[in-house]
Formats: sequence, structure tokens, C-alpha cells
Amino acid sequence: MKKRLVSVLTVITMIICTFSICANAVGDVINFSRDDLNLYVGQNYQLSLTADAEISEYISSDPKIVSVSVTGVVRALSLGSSVITVRDTKGNEAHCSVNVIDGDSPTGVEIETQSISLTEGESYALKAKVLPEDTEDPRLYYTSSDSSVARVDKNGHIKAVKAGVAVITVESSSAAISSKCIVKVIAKSTQGSVAVSIDGVLYTIAGEKKNNMVIQLSNDKESLETTTDKDGTFYFDDIVQGTYTLSVYKGKVTENSVAMGQITVGSYDMFISCIINDDELVILYKNETEGKDKVSDITLGQKYLTLDTGATYDMTFKVTPSTASLPKIKGTSSNEDVATVDVDGRITAHEEGVATLTFKTADGKISKTCQVTVTSENSNTYSLLIIIVELAVILLIVIVFTLSYKRYTRQREIEEGLIPDTKD
Repeated sequence: MKKRLVSVLTVITMIICTFSICANAVGDVINFSRDDLNLYVGQNYQLSLTADAEISEYISSDPKIVSVSVTGVVRALSLGSSVITVRDTKGNEAHCSVNVIDGDSPTGVEIETQSISLTEGESYALKAKVLPEDTEDPRLYYTSSDSSVARVDKNGHIKAVKAGVAVITVESSSAAISSKCIVKVIAKSTQGSVAVSIDGVLYTIAGEKKNNMVIQLSNDKESLETTTDKDGTFYFDDIVQGTYTLSVYKGKVTENSVAMGQITVGSYDMFISCIINDDELVILYKNETEGKDKVSDITLGQKYLTLDTGATYDMTFKVTPSTASLPKIKGTSSNEDVATVDVDGRITAHEEGVATLTFKTADGKISKTCQVTVTSENSNTYSLLIIIVELAVILLIVIVFTLSYKRYTRQREIEEGLIPDTKD
């Protein structure tokens, strides 16, 4: 009986230990964000992991082909392949195969936009390509800085998950070349609210403009960051109504901010002055359009537009009444293959066809359209020839009519005896 009991307890203990080991192994797995990449001789690349881990070492299987630093920066030295292994302090490993290839390296990665705003649950297909277009390896890799905010698949399809900001990095197969797209995800609950922009400037109490300072705007729904430029200015776009905490950091966001204060965002674009006074933030802000006449209507510079492929046009807007300020306007295209419009109202013609551009105010109360017809240079030349021919025909008709009228009036004058008939 005792032997049977001991055997049963032994089996149970082994099962529990095995389950614990497996559970720990699953929880401790580390992985590179990419398990293979191509580099050209002389290129560098910073390896990254999909989750935080305490790294003990990086190892290259062939240091003569690819070297790796203690921080995970690989450098392509000569043609060939090498496997980079990373180990954490718990003994877990991850591997990345690095191929050093020959040829002309890509010059860049082109993406259609560097920032987009999506509502929770929305999707967006990010268009990107490797430059030059005839590169030997046109493959692209997409990663998200925060998959809990926005996910991206291998084809560049972005899915908005929850409110926040994520950065989508688009890398070429030659991983040293990349571009980034900032994705702002807006909570569904905020839809219908007026979105405003905030322009600001950061000073010290002595009047010194503070550059390279990180400004964070946050509340219980979202957190946004930007950095002051050389003039101490910063900018936030598409901010919805509510109360926010504005924090200032040196260089990057840390646990302790340099200064902190609160602002209330209303329904008008804002300009704010922020003064750091003994590590306290004094915020002096005004609503630029508040108190002025509200916009009752907007007139577009053009309702119908014809452009050559590749040409651009800056749309102009006139507000009514003239004492009102121009509100934030967003443009969309019914056919982006034909024509697109950016946040500044610049229209770009892509290929032959017709597209309807719609311009709306942030609150959606005013909407105007412009029909854009895109033609090729050849078709324009053909149209010009038609116009020249038509003008020539009209000129010929005028000449014939003039000569006929002169003959008619002369004949009348002869019949009335006003002038002699020279035929006699």
C-alpha cells in the first residue's frame, strides 16, 4: 500500500514539475522582431526583441561576416551568412539569420503617408515600396511599436485596436532602410466631438525658449507626445474636448517630469504659452477663434479642376463672414488612384480619370466638393490642336463673311448710282 501511495505521489509530483517547467518556458520565450534579414556590406542594423528581457550576451556564428555589439548592433563585414544568437540571464535564446549580399543597396522606403488617424475597429492598408523600384529585393517588413493600440500584418494592413498612438515601421528586406508612419487611434466614444489643434511654445521664466523638450498631453483615454523645435514650439493635432495633463520632460519620457500642469480643451483651435517656473508649469492659453464670428460658409478656390498627371494644385478657401477664422478642414478623395489631397489642401494628380474631392470642417457641418479631371500630357496636346483648328475655322468664316458683305454693299452703291460701275 505504501509503495503504491509513494508511486502515485511521485507521478503527481513529476506531472506538476513538468507543467511548471513548461509554463515557465512558455513565459520566458524571447524572440527577435525579425528572424532573418539582408544587409549589404558596410551596413549596420539594431536588432530588437518582441518583449523586454535582461540580456546577457549577443553572439555571431561567424564574426568575420557579421559582427554584433553588446547592445545588439550588427554590422555586415563581408559576403556570406551568419546567425546571431541572443541569450538572456535565464538561459533563453533567440536566433536571427543575417545574410550579407552583393549589389546596389536600396536608397529608401517610400510610404504614402507619415501619419493617419483611425477610430477603434477601423482598418487601413498602408501603401509602401522600396526605392529604387527596380531593386533586386523589393520585400517589405511591417512592425508596430504597440500592438495593443494598432496591429499591422505582413502586407501592411493596419487594424486600430484601442485609443492611443503607435508607430508603424516599414523596413526593406535590407533592414538598414526604413520609414515610419504614426497611427493615432481615437476611441469610439469620442466620435462626434470637435477635434482641435494646439499650437504651443515653451519658455523659461527668463524668456529662454526651450528646445528638444518632450511635451506629453494625456488623460484617462489617451497619451500623446511631441518634441519642441529650436524655437521652443510644439504642435498637437486632432485633440478632442476635455481636460488634459500637460507634462514636460528632458529628451525622453521618464518617471519624473520637469514640470506638469493642466489645460482644458474646448471646441476651438488653441495657442498656449507654457512657462517653467522653478519646475512648475505656468500655462497661459487662449482660444484663437473664440469670441470672433463663427464660420457660416466656405468657398473653394476651384469647383472644377483639370490637371496633368503628376501635377499639383494648392486649394484655397474663403470663409464667410470675412471676419471669421478659417477652421480646420480635412480633404478626402473618392478615387485616390486618380487624385489625392493632403492635410494642407495640396491636390496631387496621379493617373487619368475623374475624382471628387470633399472638404469638410472638423465638426462636419460644412462640406464642399471639387471635381478633379486628370489628363495626360498627350491628351492636353490633342485638346490644344482641336482648339487651334476651331479658331482657324472661325477666322475663315469671319474672312468669308467680311468679303461677301463688302461685295454686297458695293453692288448696292452701284445700283443707286453712288459710285460708277467700273465694269463699263
